[in-house]
Amino acid sequence: PTPSECLFFFAAHSTMPATRKPVVGGNWKCNPDSMKKLDDLIANINACDTSKCDVYVCPSPLHVAYCSGKFTNGALVTPQNCNFKGCGAFTGEMAVEQMKDMGITQVLIGHSERRGEFGIFPMDNNDTLAIKLKYILDAGMSCVFCIGEPKEIREKGLDAVLAEMDVQLSQIYSLLDPEKVVIAYEPVWAIGTGLTATPDDAQATHAGIRKLISEKASAKVAEAIRIQYGGSANAKNAPDLSAQPDIDGFLVGGASLKPEFADIVKAISGAKDA
Repeated sequence: PTPSECLFFFAAHSTMPATRKPVVGGNWKCNPDSMKKLDDLIANINACDTSKCDVYVCPSPLHVAYCSGKFTNGALVTPQNCNFKGCGAFTGEMAVEQMKDMGITQVLIGHSERRGEFGIFPMDNNDTLAIKLKYILDAGMSCVFCIGEPKEIREKGLDAVLAEMDVQLSQIYSLLDPEKVVIAYEPVWAIGTGLTATPDDAQATHAGIRKLISEKASAKVAEAIRIQYGGSANAKNAPDLSAQPDIDGFLVGGASLKPEFADIVKAISGAKDA
């Protein structure tokens, strides 16, 4: 059997106990267009039952301050980026020192839209993201670290995808503290397109990422670290994806702006509690 076939077998027959608490994030990206709409979005998040699932929300930078302190169920305000220099002459940037002063404890970095996908100028790469992750952890904060492959790599097969994941993770294996870092795997070709990896494909990729972490960090880290799926997740596909043993949650884009976000949280809470 090929390495890909072995990983599919490993993924399909994983018997590892599901001890990882699921985690679902809502990335509002550059939305909404009016602050008047924020209260309804906040209400959607507050409607989530977070007793068996961690929840975080990534408002646009202009809305972070308004959203801080508005979540009543423990959902964490998680800015969409930070710099790695702190406060100072860094126009257009956000520093973790500013976040901590606002009571914010977590930040997201590495989203494909900031890595240069979809025609946007690259604002980050593997080198800057490794520096940022160390800066975030040294500041005592936690981090959601995004990785993912474009369509041209996915079309080459699972081995090519995992080789790219290894490249994106190579500088941070030593920083992967499961208590402080969540990995968000986002197949770039599935973001905002309505396309979604099949549950089997997503599971095989997550299992492969976990295997890389086991080999290059440690088996203990690999077993404990949470890996989210982030490719057009919604209420309809969440139950089947949630049933996969190595999918620990979702990073939700468009659906996080809708009431169905609570259904996504409910789906994975139920699947992992079964």
